Amino acid sequence: MILRRLSLILGAALITVATACGGNDSQLPQVERGNAIYASNCQSCHGDVATGDGGLPEAPVHGPSGHTWHHADGQLADIVLGRFDYPGKTMPSFDGLLSEEEVSHVLAYFKTGWERDQVEFQEQVSKNWGAVQGGQ
Repeated sequence: MILRRLSLILGAALITVATACGGNDSQLPQVERGNAIYASNCQSCHGDVATGDGGLPEAPVHGPSGHTWHHADGQLADIVLGRFDYPGKTMPSFDGLLSEEEVSHVLAYFKTGWERDQVEFQEQVSKNWGAVQGGQ
């Protein structure tokens, strides 16, 4: 219960910081939905979105100290929805539980905690992934 409250407080703080740092107000509802979806579906394994606190040891951290920002949005969606397999994968598929749109909300929530250079890098990786995947 305490971790859930802290996560919600952190989410609100991230939204405030994103807005203060030039974040796009039109993304706020998306980020808020992403925070709620993360809390309901992801936090039990991944822990706090920024630090991983409270998560499973093998689950990646999605904050700036983690590696999520190294991956394209399309690749991350494919992982979450079970369309991308890799050796040692332990994450279950959320296909049928989360929609593409809900996954994009969670990704928007992740990005509110990343450094500007990480966001820029990840945007370029996402563009490259889309081009390789045939313009997706």
